[in-house]
Amino acid sequence: MAKLPVESNQLEYKETAKHGLPKSIWESVSAFANTEGGKIILGVSEVKKNQKFIVVGVSNPNKLKIEFLNLQSDKTTISQPVVEADNIKIKSIEGKDIVTITVPKVSYKNRPVYLKGNIKKSFYRDHESDRQVPDNLLRYFLRESDSTVDSEIIANFDLNDLDLVSLQNYKVFLAQHSQNNEYLSKDFPEFLQMLGLMQRDRTTEKTKWQLTKAALLLFGKYNSITEVFPKFFLDLVIKKNSSDTDYLDRIYTSNEAHHPQNIYSFFELAFQKIQSQLNNKFELDGINRKDSGEALLAAVREGLVNTLIHADYSADSQIKIFLFKDYVEFNNPGEMRVSKERYVLGGDSQARNPKIFTIFTRAKLGERTGSGGHRIYQTADRLKLRIPEITSTMADTRLIIWLIPLSETVLENIPAEWQSTYERMTKLLIASYSELQDLYRNSYEGHKIINGMVDASLLEKTGRNKGTKYILSHNEPAIRMSMNKLIQQVQTNFLK
Repeated sequence: MAKLPVESNQLEYKETAKHGLPKSIWESVSAFANTEGGKIILGVSEVKKNQKFIVVGVSNPNKLKIEFLNLQSDKTTISQPVVEADNIKIKSIEGKDIVTITVPKVSYKNRPVYLKGNIKKSFYRDHESDRQVPDNLLRYFLRESDSTVDSEIIANFDLNDLDLVSLQNYKVFLAQHSQNNEYLSKDFPEFLQMLGLMQRDRTTEKTKWQLTKAALLLFGKYNSITEVFPKFFLDLVIKKNSSDTDYLDRIYTSNEAHHPQNIYSFFELAFQKIQSQLNNKFELDGINRKDSGEALLAAVREGLVNTLIHADYSADSQIKIFLFKDYVEFNNPGEMRVSKERYVLGGDSQARNPKIFTIFTRAKLGERTGSGGHRIYQTADRLKLRIPEITSTMADTRLIIWLIPLSETVLENIPAEWQSTYERMTKLLIASYSELQDLYRNSYEGHKIINGMVDASLLEKTGRNKGTKYILSHNEPAIRMSMNKLIQQVQTNFLK
């Protein structure tokens, strides 16, 4: 009897009903489409007392396939068709037919996928269960589907709601970096109109110029911003180590004196603080070390800008940035709008806040082509740093940019006598004893060190006698970087 994997966030089994598809199938289609996609397999029964799954088969798989495609086209069943005919496969297991339906994740522009013409009947996947979308998640889906949120005009706000110091700072910075002094000759309303941050409400007879939400977020006074975005809060915390209770420094938005009030003033102060920390880290060892510091600083700035332009400022959570000795961690509310693979490869940008995105790219503070993620990963590769890490859920996105060489964290946590062997292995990846023996005073010491590293799962041993080889464990950073490069090459060739 075939052993089937258990149900998960992306796998659901269903028995077919006597007269066709199970009614609950559409809840699973909605849930998968609104979350991360997944597979529905028809013709499998669950024995609940021991969580086993048994193939029972379906009697007429082709009829089920046609029924599914017909019902999917009916808006009284589901709001939009999401499964292509080619994504429905008929297979045989243990001599019984099953039907596998692969449901893709739909674009943020098309969420939510809902049932029976009622948007409240939207579902999402929670582990192995389909759950009805709560009101806060439904509001998030609707915000996500509207790409003009930061372009919306806000009534009854004017220049008195802006922090004119930060607006002036941006005007000067833009004039310098664009080499266009025309900006300096404009008064604030004209400047904001040029940037598209003031627009006219053409639905009224008096088409006066009004501030957009982007203008308020970028240059507003803190108290004015929180009238429209109650949870607005940007926070940079500097610690030596993530486990430390006390912080070394902190910058956060507030209406208090000497605190940034908006996105742009936070960016200025946060980047200055990060720059000073990285400059201290790279100030020694000559021109090559300095160049490396500048390249890393550019990558970190890209991470900071990405966090600010892609955040969901209407969410209940806030932007949190941590600067530690070994890495910078960026956390922002909102799901990535491109896949992780596309983020790494670059070439596509889906900004959650297009107006804010334009303000940063106009001043050459971000990559216009959507290649910011590619630059971050390229920089880590060129400087032989640990691979950046990015994770994303419907709630938030987290990016970690490492500031240390690939093997440095490992070296800090292994015995001193193992370190030279580990460094050699990160370069060779696979080696015989003869390629390592010059590191040791004698054979006894060498084999003791190597065997200890094998026992600690840093190395793997293969072969026997003279054919013995030692391989860097597949969990080690050097191996993960090599695999990451290979995967990127395959993806690049695939996408050509």
